[in-house]
Amino acid sequence: MTNALTLTKLSSRYGQSQVLWDIDLDVPKQAALAVIGRNGVGKSTLINTIMGVHKASGGTLALDGTDITRLSAHHRARAGLGFVPQGRHIFPHLTVLENLESGLAAQPKNAPERGKIPRYIFDLFPKLATVRSRKGGVLSGGEQQQLAIGRALTGHPKVLLLDEPTEGIQPNVVQQIETALTTVRQELGLTIIIVEQYLDFVWRFADHFCAMDGGKIIEQGRTADYTAGDIAHLVRV
Repeated sequence: MTNALTLTKLSSRYGQSQVLWDIDLDVPKQAALAVIGRNGVGKSTLINTIMGVHKASGGTLALDGTDITRLSAHHRARAGLGFVPQGRHIFPHLTVLENLESGLAAQPKNAPERGKIPRYIFDLFPKLATVRSRKGGVLSGGEQQQLAIGRALTGHPKVLLLDEPTEGIQPNVVQQIETALTTVRQELGLTIIIVEQYLDFVWRFADHFCAMDGGKIIEQGRTADYTAGDIAHLVRV
């Protein structure tokens, strides 16, 4: 079976400083992969490099078996990558509806009801329907996170990338987000990659993990084969 994503010797640098070192990673279709590790080990750089927000300095990246290494972030979005960055990056002066509509540009040409916000987004996040006319900047942190995820899903991605989706979010909203992500994975067949330090969330939601240190993957496998306690030392600062 073709992997959803295949990273081969993927490297990245900031100026003269190399941050990622020859990352090899296969992400199966419909998997939920968590990228874990201490702060500053390259997790966000990895996900930004996959999205094309940060340029790779070496190696290759394939989506559904097609090399997308040379594509810009915009074209990677059209090819099937959805991205929820750390800090959400919603548009504070646009309404919820306008924020969601901003994700339409990433829809593929063959998307169902192309040019429209998918109906299931409001089923996943009912709160967004009730605040659709509010400006994004006045929403709570949890509402903004739901909006950021909804905006990414508007583009009908094949692979959804999320950077610290539970950061600063109340536990009840974390549960709503976990339920929504599980639903889109199971019902829409999405592959999900999350950068996350909340190990309880990781072991409930993800079926695969990779642990990073020093810009390299130092451990990876199926979460069913480990406990959160087995690898907790890898994420402690």
